[in-house]
Amino acid sequence: FAEKDTTLYQSSGSLNAGLDEILEVRKDVSDTGDTINVSRILIKFDLSFISSSMVKGTINNPKFYLNLYDAHSTELATSQSLYAYPVSGSWIMGEGRSYDNPITTEGASWKFRDGKIDGSIWGEASSSGGTWISGDGYVASHSLNHESSDIRMNVTDIVNKWLDGTLSNEGFILK
Repeated sequence: FAEKDTTLYQSSGSLNAGLDEILEVRKDVSDTGDTINVSRILIKFDLSFISSSMVKGTINNPKFYLNLYDAHSTELATSQSLYAYPVSGSWIMGEGRSYDNPITTEGASWKFRDGKIDGSIWGEASSSGGTWISGDGYVASHSLNHESSDIRMNVTDIVNKWLDGTLSNEGFILK
């Protein structure tokens, strides 16, 4: 199970949804193509048991998969790709839900790593909905063609970079 997770919503730059039961990865485009609403997922797992098991020799040469389950998606385009990258920097899960009124603004959101009060933006491109590391060995992907389905994404390269200390484990961003 995840140590922490949340959904980042472009439509509300400061909304925190750290307690929602369902994580959403969306890209909604209006009929005219003028309005695009995007959401992304942040998710982090505790790797300490795996790491210690590898040191002890209990686990050898493991493969790591991110399993995601479809919650009845609709109106998928002809093909969609889902990408997972390592998050570049710390973030706070928060205690909000997408339907809170007024919205909860403390915790990670599209604009902030830690919430509106502390106000730590994701980076220079704060409108980006998180920051991540990309490049060869720093991305995992899964493609969907005309269908919705559960996903089993091989994230071994990224997890191995966390385990060998190449990267700090701040979790995945899915987009």
